[in-house]
Order: sequence, then C-alpha cells, then structure tokens
Amino acid sequence: MKFFFTMNMQSRSGNPTHQVVGMVKGVNSLKNLLEVMQDSDFMIVEEFYKTTDGNGYFSRGETILNTMHIGKVKPEG
Repeated sequence: MKFFFTMNMQSRSGNPTHQVVGMVKGVNSLKNLLEVMQDSDFMIVEEFYKTTDGNGYFSRGETILNTMHIGKVKPEG
C-alpha cells in the first residue's frame, strides 16, 4: 500500500514542504503505519516517483524517513 508522506521540511526545488510517496514493508493500513511510526524514530520506505505521463509511479529504491519530520500521512488513491 502506497502512502503520501508530507514532510515538515523544504523540498529540493524550494517548496516549503516535501512530499514522499512510499511503501513500508508489511504495512497494509493507515492504522498499521501509525503503529510502526509510534515505535520508530526512523523507518525504511520504498520511494516512488510519478511517471512522466503522470499515470503511475516507478520505484526509486529504499530511503529512510525520520518520523519526527512527518507532518501528515494519507493513503495513495
């Protein structure tokens, strides 16, 4: 399940917030993700970028997110 993570940090392009689309292994609901985030300062996320046509996503591999800098999370779709 993919999630939109809105980070409390500036993006590389200069926007005041940064959004990451990602999946966390073994997480299949928002409630389950909350449990993971409450138990961790950091978590590994498979990050996805939008395709050039805007109709889908492609994997950019794994990255680590600091849960203390996540301001909002919502399921993709």
